[in-house]
This record gives sequence, C-alpha cells and structure tokens, in this order.
Amino acid sequence: MGRYVSGRPLDGRTGYPYLTRGAGRWPGWKRQALRLGAPAATVLTVVEPHQSIGVASTAAAVAAWRGRKQLRRRRFDRAYVAPTLTAIRTPLGLETGVTLHVDPQLGNLTPRLAKPLSPAEQAVRLWYGQRIEPVLRYLPDRVQRLTWWMQEQAKPWTQKLEVFRRPGEQLGPRIELTVQTPYLTAEQRQLVSAIINSKVPVSDLVESWDQVGAQVTARWTVRKRPPAQVGYDRVLEHIDRLAEWEFYVGQGPGDRPVILSLRDDSPHIAVSAGSGAGKSVLAQLIAVQVLRRGGRVIILDRKGSHRWALGVDRVDYCTKPEQMHEALIRAAELANKRNDDALHEADDWDPGPRVLVICEELNATIGQLTNYWAEIREKSDPKRSPAVNALGEILFMGRSAKVNVLAIAQMLTARAIGGPEARENFGIRCLARYTVNAWKMLVPEAGMPRSSRTLGRWQIVVGGVATEVQVAYLNSRQAKALAKPAESPDSALSSDVTGNGNKMTLRQASDAGVIPWGYNAAKMRLHRTDKAAAPKPCGSDGKAFLYERADLERWASRTTSG
Repeated sequence: MGRYVSGRPLDGRTGYPYLTRGAGRWPGWKRQALRLGAPAATVLTVVEPHQSIGVASTAAAVAAWRGRKQLRRRRFDRAYVAPTLTAIRTPLGLETGVTLHVDPQLGNLTPRLAKPLSPAEQAVRLWYGQRIEPVLRYLPDRVQRLTWWMQEQAKPWTQKLEVFRRPGEQLGPRIELTVQTPYLTAEQRQLVSAIINSKVPVSDLVESWDQVGAQVTARWTVRKRPPAQVGYDRVLEHIDRLAEWEFYVGQGPGDRPVILSLRDDSPHIAVSAGSGAGKSVLAQLIAVQVLRRGGRVIILDRKGSHRWALGVDRVDYCTKPEQMHEALIRAAELANKRNDDALHEADDWDPGPRVLVICEELNATIGQLTNYWAEIREKSDPKRSPAVNALGEILFMGRSAKVNVLAIAQMLTARAIGGPEARENFGIRCLARYTVNAWKMLVPEAGMPRSSRTLGRWQIVVGGVATEVQVAYLNSRQAKALAKPAESPDSALSSDVTGNGNKMTLRQASDAGVIPWGYNAAKMRLHRTDKAAAPKPCGSDGKAFLYERADLERWASRTTSG
C-alpha cells in the first residue's frame, strides 16, 4: 500500500525516482497522481454526476491541448534532438549522461517541419483570418497600443532608473548540451560543435563551453540582432578605413560592421527585393564609396530613383534607352582595353579608377534596350542588341578590369541577366522582403531565414552563408557630401556630419571638438546643467536635437570655467 500511494513500482524495482522519470516513462509524482486521482474521480462521478461532467469536459479539453503540444514536441525531438544525441554519443563513447536541449523557437526549425496546406485548410484559414481573427484581436490590439503609448510617455522617467538595474542572464532561444564527464578535449569539442552545426540548421550562433565542475556544459545562443537603424555617423566611422575594393554596407548581428569585397568575394553584386525594400538605398551606399575613392558611376535608371546623383561629378545618369545603350558600350570597351593592357603589365598592376554600373530594374531595362535596338537597327546589323552583349561581356571580365555591375531587380531571373551562366558571376547576392521562389532561385545553397519586415533589413549571401544586415541609410544631402573625394576640402568628415552650417548635434559637436567631452559625458552634463545655462535645441536631425555652434561653445566655456 505504501508503494502504491508513494508512486513507486509495486514489484520493488529501483531506478524510478520521484521527480524525474528515470527508467520509467513517468516520474514518481505522475504515477502517484494517477493512482490517487483515478479512484477519487470515480467516487466523485458516482456521488456528484452532474458536476463531474463539467469537470471531466474541462479536464478533457486541457488534456487534448497538452496532448497536441506534446505531439508537436515529440515530432520536433524525433527530427532534431534524438538524431543529434545519437551522433554525439557515439564518438564520445558515452551511452548515457548526455542531454541536449533545443528550443523550437530557434531560427526557423519549426517551420521546416510544416507540411504544405491542403486547399481546404487554406480556405478555412483564409475565412478565419478575414471573419473571426479581426474580431478576436480588436480589443487586445487596442490594449497593446495603449500600453505602448503609456511606455513611451513614461520613458523619460524610466530611463533614469536604468543605471540602477543589474540585468540578469538573458539567454533566449538556445541549444544546450550537458555531458556527465569532467573534461572534453579540444578535438572532442570541435567534433561536437561540427555535429551541432550540421544537424541543427541554424547559422551564426554564439558558442560557449563551461568545463568547471563534474560535468561539461555547452551552449549555443542566437547573436544579438542588427540595430533597427544605421545612420550617417556609422558610415563615416568605417568608410575611410577600408581598402579601395572594400565597401561598408551596414551593421550585422552583434552590431558588427559588414564589409563587402569586390576583389575577394565577387566582382559583381545582385540585388533582389520587393517594392519599397530599399534597393536604391543599398545601391546609393555602394556608389558614394566608389565616387569618394575617385571612381566613376554609371546609373541606368528609367524611373529616377537616384536623384541624389544629379549634378554630382563623375556620374553618368542615363534615363533614356539611347543613353543606356551608349554608356554600356563605352563601359565594355573600357573593360576590354584594360584587359588587353593587363597582359603586358605586372600582376599587381592597377588599371585605373573603378567603374560601377548600376542597373535599376534590370528586367525592364533589358527589354527597353532590346526594343531600342530593334528600332534603330539596320539590315546589316546583328539582331541582338550590342548594349545587351556589352553587359554580358562586363559580367564575364569585370574583376581584373575594375568594372563592376550592381544589378537590381525584384525577380533576378536568368533570362533577365542573359542566362544562368551570366548570373553565376554574381558572387554577392542581397535579398530583402523575398519570397520562397526568389530565395530558391538565387541562393538555393543557403538555408532560408524568415523574411524581416524591418525597413532596410537585408540578407547578404556570400559563399552560401547568409548574414542579416541593417543597411545604412543616407539622405540626398549626406550622399552628395560623401560622394566628394576624401582629399577634397568639401568632403564629409567626422566633424562635419550634417553639413548644416553652424547647427550640429551633441555627437557631432564632440567629434568636431566644439565641446571638450565625449558624447555620453556631454549628455550627462546637459541633464545636470541648469536649464538657463544649457543650450537650447534649434531643430532636429532624425531623432537627435540640433544646437547652435555658438551656444555649444558658450556652454562649454561656462562649464569648464565653473
């Protein structure tokens, strides 16, 4: 009777603990609850049949919900956890004492297990989304918006308390491995890491090992996501430190700068994204860096997406088919001449300034060039457009000639670029707001992460590895300032971020030496200074306040002398 009530095996077997399942399917407390709960439920049903029906219905609903979640978890474990454990135990020579935890929310592991919906399921979900969900979500959405508004209003006071907070360990979705052994060698750790990375398809994880104590613990966590915005100051921080063939595009996971190399990675860049994703912003960022280093930019843009380039030196802005036609032919002739000259020069010979050809909406541009050639072609001329042939030649010989192509399209099909062999010359591929078809067409070798709706958030794929990047944004005035050569007296410097006369932000004033403190110290002093003596904002640059230079100098002199 004691074994029955306490949840232990009735035949006296050992190895069945109370809190964990041990050798059994259930831990002891679950067996105890079943043994005591079943007779109690039977007695309750006989004594109070009507109340028992309600209790039983509620219990059945809860059991069905938990059972559904349990089935999903078991399917997840069969797909990821169990095979990975088997692969790890065998080389370590440990049949027991190895546990593995994998969060289903990690990356896109759970969506990979989803099966395609049937037409009936799609119809039901569409009806539910249009008729039922808006009604159910109306009140929660309003409450959530009210909560956000209240948090925004309270932010000036809550931010002052952040200095007193000590953040605890925030792990988030992770993979955690525990091995009941006091030590693993470097080779064993490398083997375990390789197995985890190959069996659990999640990239760019942070790996850490803890071998202090009687067991070894390894943890793989998700890197910190890129920042929500990257501005002009970040571009200035990196742009003049890079080699001539390197280009800064933004900040990646863990707030790390992402640099593209047109010499090591690829001579050409493919950009594929939905409407409004920021394709022209990315092209503008690459173009101003080419111009800053003394290069030339050719823009084929029928719809006028690059108005910042109007009037900028060393930019050929082609908006009509005849202009595009002539520009592509000249670029191909230049590339051919540079390749011919390279045959008689040393290996490290520099052919001259870099030339970047930006092809906006390539699908439509190729069609316009083809139609234009059909209108002007003579009978003795070839049928295929020379401009389309010139683009193909540049794609196959651009690296050594320093003539590079940045092709932009919503769907960069092989037909739009001149065939699948021409598309293979794009070693750098940038995607945003992509569909499954666009991803499989351009980068089938890389695992597809979930598409982000954050404006300016891109996936840049180089060598089959996708990196999430928040691309830096420049307005037209900032782009024109950066496009001037670095040695020019009018070029943008770290002390001239806004180019707005005597108005500047605290960060810009600190960089320029107008105030003798760093940016964070200046913010603290501004809050501590008497309101009458503190400089008054006279505008804004994004989310930062602008101040008059004279007011900042007067404030700095008063504070220093005080």
